[in-house]
Amino acid sequence: MRNRQPASMLLLFAVLAIASRLEGSQSANITPTDVYRHVQAVALDLDRIRLYMGRPRITQKEIQVRGVAPREVIYQAATLCEKVNRLSYELIRVVGDKPAVPDRDIAPADVLKFIHLAHEQVTEIAKTLQLELNPRLMTDSETKTPTDVYRAVVQLNRQINLMLDQRFSPSDVYEQVSLAIAHTATLRSRWSGRRIPPEPDWELGKRPADVYRLLLECLELVRSIAEQSDLQILELSVDDADINNVTPSDVYDIASLLVSELAYLDRLLNDIPSRRRARYPGRKVPSDVFQRVGILKEQLEEINALLESQSPVEEEGR
Repeated sequence: MRNRQPASMLLLFAVLAIASRLEGSQSANITPTDVYRHVQAVALDLDRIRLYMGRPRITQKEIQVRGVAPREVIYQAATLCEKVNRLSYELIRVVGDKPAVPDRDIAPADVLKFIHLAHEQVTEIAKTLQLELNPRLMTDSETKTPTDVYRAVVQLNRQINLMLDQRFSPSDVYEQVSLAIAHTATLRSRWSGRRIPPEPDWELGKRPADVYRLLLECLELVRSIAEQSDLQILELSVDDADINNVTPSDVYDIASLLVSELAYLDRLLNDIPSRRRARYPGRKVPSDVFQRVGILKEQLEEINALLESQSPVEEEGR
């Protein structure tokens, strides 16, 4: 004999089911314009904290980028959560959630979840510091694209860089480059068992700008791989004069972008989940990171050459 659920319990299940459907419907209706408004709300509240700290406002112009997709925005949003968490720990000794990027196609609603997490942490900082915040969202009716959201989130990340006592370092960049190498290794294994080439020679005196330029070269190689695979990634343009002034935090941002693109290719071309982790490598200097990026560049050059010469085959034993 089957157990019968009480009427009140059945009513609760019905309500929860309706709520679930409504939430899914609302998520489907989230647009880049909605996300942009929330990013601007974070920017306004973060600025109150900046004023409290007496830190300078970011003066760098917005990044020159085109053709951004939500999957690229979400990695910058994840970086924003990471940087807000570091700021929160420095100011109030509280760290928020650090969610993983979903292993699927990304929608604006997914990006908004990360922005909400960052905003919650910014709000917690402001409340603890007894700062008054503006509770209302901007009502600008201009339609925004994922590219607009990407630029705005990058500016937020840059602003936080100026507010941190412990800024993102070459060690953090090294860790991101290691993640990029791991993704590229699985792509490279489509053609043979060779996965990671040996390290190039270590060079003395490299600066963050040198690492940044080499990462830009890697990004162009990734673009070539994507185009030969009938896929698209964003287009990034950076003035050489701006590169000369980059910090390790700026280098971290472009390294995170590379990870997002390679995770995308990894998932589509190899059906490999993108949830990889790299261990903290210890103290590193720009020359160490430059050497590490050299491995990544050689991997990407090999893949490009193989794509131009032959069709991929299944690795033996896979």
